[in-house]
Formats: sequence, structure tokens, C-alpha cells
Amino acid sequence: MNVRVFRPAVPDGFEWVFPVDPGDFEVFWTLSERQPGSPWEPIQMRFLKDDEHGLPWRRSKMPWLGRHVLILREEAIEAVGPLLAPHGELLPLECDEARLMVFNAPQVANALEENQSEIVRFTSGRIMDIRRHVFNMGALAGKSAFKLAELPRGDLFLRGDLVEAIRATGLTSGTEFRLIHDADAVAAQ
Repeated sequence: MNVRVFRPAVPDGFEWVFPVDPGDFEVFWTLSERQPGSPWEPIQMRFLKDDEHGLPWRRSKMPWLGRHVLILREEAIEAVGPLLAPHGELLPLECDEARLMVFNAPQVANALEENQSEIVRFTSGRIMDIRRHVFNMGALAGKSAFKLAELPRGDLFLRGDLVEAIRATGLTSGTEFRLIHDADAVAAQ
């Protein structure tokens, strides 16, 4: 069975969502470090609805915040939420304009094959960026959504079967999914 791994990507022309308090960005960056089921205080969010020239962006069902999380709007909460729920937790957000939730995926240790991936490191040895991902399929057994324990503030990753199910809802406007790892292609190298 071919295992493909995707990460969220931003499409052009759709509205984004941001925390009202810029300090709350830190909460989103550290989301994967929280214990599932621990108390959660919903963050107040607002939409960015037009570009730097004042031209309006299209309405998003999954408004963009970054590659590290998925944000769901009303329609996507109902259809995409049940697909994501078994693989992490959905947490409510506050917004005057729409009902929103954020998806939090668990960290997985040893999921990245560091010796086969192309990694940029800080002088301390910590991972700064990953230019080419190669995943340890054994560590990902049963994991359809995850974050790397080695880079907890980094990207959210989703396996192909989950991405296909999400795309099939037709409710992904505002977020795309970019293929970053294909196990068959890696095996053929």
C-alpha cells in the first residue's frame, strides 16, 4: 500500500483568519504540546477578508492561519470535523462572524527519517527547516494526522487517505493540501 503524506498549503484569493490578540499566535504554535482533554480557553479570532489593495477575497470553509493547524468554519466543522476527530482534537474558537474550530494533532516521535531527509539545522543542532521529508512508516502506523515531536512548532502532516476523505467533502476552500512524501517514490530511489 502506497503511503502519501501531505501538509496544508495556502491557496491564493481566499480569506484568512487571525487571533485578535497577536500574543495568541503562540498558543497556536504550541498547540501540539498541550495534553488532550486539558482545559481550553477559546481564542478570539477575526477574518482578513481582502488583500493589500482592498480587493475582496473569497469566503473560506477552511480559512488559512498557517501550515501548523487546520481551521474549520461552520460547514467544514460538520463535514470535515468528524473525519479529523479520531486523529486529534477539535477545539472551539471565538469569532463574531462565524463558528470556528481548530484541529490539534498529536506529536509522533521518530516519524522523520533524519538521515534520509534534507534538513537545515541551527548551530545548536536543532531542526530549523526540512526541505525534503522522508518518513518512518513504522512510526506512523495508525497515525493519519500528526506533528513531528522533533519539530513540535512545525507543520501539520496528514496521510493521503485522510486528505482524500477531506477533499471529497468539497469543503476545503481556503486550504489546499500539498504532497510532500510518497513512500513508493522513496522506495524506488
